[in-house]
Amino acid sequence: MSHEPLPEPESEQLAALLGDGAARLVYGLLCRRKSNPPTADEIGYFLSAAASAGTSTDRVIRNLRTHFDIAGIVRGDGERYELRGWVPHHLATGVPVLSLRRRAQALAPGLCVQCGKSPLKDGVRLEVDLMVPPEWGGTTDPENLRPLCEDCFNGKRQYLETYASYSEQIRHAASFDEPQRRIGELLLALQDEWVPSELIGIVASAREFQTDYERRIRELRTLGWEYQSRRAYGEGARVRVYYRLIRAAAWPENIHAAITAAAKRRKADEETRPASSDGAQ
Repeated sequence: MSHEPLPEPESEQLAALLGDGAARLVYGLLCRRKSNPPTADEIGYFLSAAASAGTSTDRVIRNLRTHFDIAGIVRGDGERYELRGWVPHHLATGVPVLSLRRRAQALAPGLCVQCGKSPLKDGVRLEVDLMVPPEWGGTTDPENLRPLCEDCFNGKRQYLETYASYSEQIRHAASFDEPQRRIGELLLALQDEWVPSELIGIVASAREFQTDYERRIRELRTLGWEYQSRRAYGEGARVRVYYRLIRAAAWPENIHAAITAAAKRRKADEETRPASSDGAQ
């Protein structure tokens, strides 16, 4: 069982989970009445007093049970509802809860960034996708959020599930500060396999989004790493690129400084190299 605390009744986290105002009101009542859970009649009276007359108690409880473990306890005076914690599926997914403001910010582009479909033109529903999934260390920072349609969202989840057996290694690789090291550790963890570039891009962006992760891959050679690459055709609309590790090297104490120093040496070598005479073969 997770020890993740339940949200406070007036918190932004609860508002993000429950768009239904009546459900939030009843959640607050259940929080306050943990030692003396309310009956269905008491919840009904409470809703009426809160100007929510006509709202079905059963419907509100069903809404709350989407996220919370609410037990029905039968006593002499009727059935009472006890708030016990999160429901198991919430604990299993580990998906962070987004505030309404953060969710609106993520969906602001108004179309799926992967296939380009939009709710207005194509009737699709947009989901907020964490580019780096939470099980690999992804956060809810704005740069890690993007809109995907349901098909692309579900397709991505199914694709990532093919690497579920490597989740621990991938999370470890994604934990490092430097993108070059994140990529190298990923290749090392999957060194017997051809690793697709899109998976490398996800892990490379685990700490901060990388607009040019291919450059970070090339920089591995500067650090003494060797790898193979190949292009695959016929696997969709785009050509897919794969990488496989040949040889790893020890990480320098300062990766950025090592890459900068190597670039300076290369530039100095180019400047001192004798220029070829005109017409030389």
